Amino acid sequence: MPKNKNALIRYKVINKLLLNGKKATKNQMAEACSEALDDAGVSLRTIENDLHAMRYDEGLGYLAPIEYDPTERTYFYAEQNYSIDHLPLESGDIRKLKLAATLLKQYGGIGTFRDFGGTIDKVVHLINYSKLQSDGPAFDFIEFEKNPTTSGMEFIDQLIPFIQNQRVIKIEHQAFGQNQATGFTVHPYYLKEYKGRWYLVGWCEERENIRIFGLERIRSIEGLTLKPFTQRHFNPDVYFEKFIGVNVPAGKPEEIILRFKNDVGKYIETQPLHASQKLVSQLEYTHDFSYFLAVNHEFIGLVLSWQEHVEVVRPEWLRKQISETIGKMGEQYQNS
Repeated sequence: MPKNKNALIRYKVINKLLLNGKKATKNQMAEACSEALDDAGVSLRTIENDLHAMRYDEGLGYLAPIEYDPTERTYFYAEQNYSIDHLPLESGDIRKLKLAATLLKQYGGIGTFRDFGGTIDKVVHLINYSKLQSDGPAFDFIEFEKNPTTSGMEFIDQLIPFIQNQRVIKIEHQAFGQNQATGFTVHPYYLKEYKGRWYLVGWCEERENIRIFGLERIRSIEGLTLKPFTQRHFNPDVYFEKFIGVNVPAGKPEEIILRFKNDVGKYIETQPLHASQKLVSQLEYTHDFSYFLAVNHEFIGLVLSWQEHVEVVRPEWLRKQISETIGKMGEQYQNS
């Protein structure tokens, strides 16, 4: 990969000199690069290194077909229409790149994602336009869910280097219902998004456990340079597979059976509520699904969201809790 911006500029200058069957000597390349960079110090050795990189550097990805004409002591592209600005992508690759760019635009307000999104956009713009024309307006008819920007997202740029470099941080976190923020010493491991909100996952010294902090409740972040980082065994896939959402449940995972009426059951079958979902029974009017997870507020809210279309079959304690909650909800309307 190019080590600095000057190298990229030189590659573009050399590329321009060799377009459309044109030829150029190393001296001409050095002079043109010196003029572009306002630097008279571009040596022939530098040009030789650039030509080698453009030809053979797989990380750079140009693999330019540069040939040498010994009679004229010039360099040229063996392929008439070659340019480093033309990427040899198939239509499927083009569609995937455009989809990636569309997804990234959802997080355009975050510096880290904005920079990455800009890079993807640049790559897409380099694709041969005729290929895009042949595919038609690939994604103009797709609209992705747009989540409003929530407070705290500005901390993502600050947190990523701490996580990557394994640095301990001090955060001031104000929980819902609290008038003042509380300080926590956190060894940050992971950033997680859930329903449009972002969360920091890390080892909390004060709680002596892995904790999850909503970014919208963080008031400040400070790096603790001299404090050693504690690396606990943390696998996000394993950690989050036992429950839904970000509220860590107090109980352990157990089998849960939910019974859905058939019209909803068919939908649930194609859109599982959790990775552990299994169809255990299908009768004339109902679908029964089993789940293996720990119950938390998000799961209870999810069950209640299906209203009269779902019934908790077991465990009995959850069936009772849901029934009591529904009863209290009804009382509110009876007393109004």
